[in-house]
Amino acid sequence: MSRNWTLLAGSAVLCASLSNIATAQHHGQAECYEDRVHVQKFWYDYYRNKAWPQPFRAMDTSSVVSYFEVQRNNGWRLHNTLGNAMFDVDTGALNDAGQAHVEWIVKRAPRERQVVFVLEGKDKQETANRIEAAQVAISRLIPTGSLPPIYLTDEDAPGSSGAYQTAINRALNTSVPQPRLPVSPASVGGYTGTP
Repeated sequence: MSRNWTLLAGSAVLCASLSNIATAQHHGQAECYEDRVHVQKFWYDYYRNKAWPQPFRAMDTSSVVSYFEVQRNNGWRLHNTLGNAMFDVDTGALNDAGQAHVEWIVKRAPRERQVVFVLEGKDKQETANRIEAAQVAISRLIPTGSLPPIYLTDEDAPGSSGAYQTAINRALNTSVPQPRLPVSPASVGGYTGTP
C-alpha cells in the first residue's frame, strides 16, 4: 500500500511540476508578446514624431475649413431668403423684388445653391401663402423637370425694402450743397504773381 501511495504522490508532483512548466511557458510567451507590443509602439511613436507635423495637418486643416463651410452655407441661406420685404403685406404674393430674386436664384445661382428659403409668416396661413407664392413663381420659370427645394427659415435676410432705400437715396441727393470753389488769396489782394 505504501508503494501505491508513493506512486500516487509522485504522479501528483509530476502533474504539478508539468502545470508549473506550462504556466511559466505561457507567462513567458505573454511577456514576450507584451515586449513586442511595446517595441512596436515605440517605433510607431518614433516615426510619427519624426514626421511631425505632417500627420496632424489634415485634422487642423479640416477643423479650419469646416468653420468657413458653415459660414458659406449661412451666407447662401441668407442670400436666398425671401423675407418680409419681398411679399405683399395684404395678399402674401411675391412683389416685383421677390419675383426678381426668385428668378436670380433659379437662373443664375450655382446648381448646388439653387435653394429657396421662405421666411415664416406671423401665422400658419401667412406662411402657407408665402410658400405657395414661391412655388408658383418657381413653376413659371421652370415649367418641367425638378424644381429647387423650398425651406422655411426664421431668420430674415438683412436689408430693407426698395421703396425705403429709394427714399433714403433721394433725400441724400437733395441735401447735397451746390459745389463752390474756395476764394483764392490772389483774387482778394490783386496780386497776380508777375513783377
